[in-house]
Amino acid sequence: MALKLELKPNERVILGDCVVTNGAQRTRLSIEGAAPILREKDIITPDQADSLAKRIYLAVQLMYTSKRPQEHRASYFRLAREMLKKAPDARPYVEGINNRILTGDLYKALKETRKLIAYEEGVLNMQYASKAYAKIAKETASPRELEAGLLLKAAAKLQAVHDSWQDRPSGLDDALMYNRRLWLVFIDAVSRSDSKLPVTIRDNVIKLGAFVMGETFSLMTKPKPKHLKTIIKINRGIAAGLRSRA
Repeated sequence: MALKLELKPNERVILGDCVVTNGAQRTRLSIEGAAPILREKDIITPDQADSLAKRIYLAVQLMYTSKRPQEHRASYFRLAREMLKKAPDARPYVEGINNRILTGDLYKALKETRKLIAYEEGVLNMQYASKAYAKIAKETASPRELEAGLLLKAAAKLQAVHDSWQDRPSGLDDALMYNRRLWLVFIDAVSRSDSKLPVTIRDNVIKLGAFVMGETFSLMTKPKPKHLKTIIKINRGIAAGLRSRA
């Protein structure tokens, strides 16, 4: 069965050993054969491989697009071992990639590597947010006041995007990232064994956090103002509750 491929204006695609650049009009292609095909959005260049998981993706990408994929295997497995040494919890993702490589399905190995990149970004975001939270907490007398202030700041960023909404509003990605990092800290804090919050409150925060992450994912894939309004309402509601108990 032929692969149907629709290219945006000026979009590039790897087709076998060639890089094909579309013209000024949207184009539809029907491709038959077994040559490696990668759309521009799925390509990582050496300059973009700025993390360990992305370097692993680049190694798998080179295996997929090369006529001699075995030449890049040693590089991949070296990077995979380095990932497991630094992040043992990444083992399920690495094993998923390994299984696809060993069965020769390199395109699906790339898809598995995307999951590893998402895992790495989640870990890095958590570390960044935790350090930022700890730094600010040292300068603030009341933890509840701090949390309320951060929630309101996140809500204000989201509100500014909402009030100037367009097809892909300016500032949306930054506002979502800030709010996502904040909620990752909250979820991490209530999930710890030393949390002093009652179990019911901890469970509610985790459920709210999961809902916020779901709305965030919806905004990242198909942006709609209603998802923003929901997150803003949750942030402001929790901030008001924290301040009333401070």
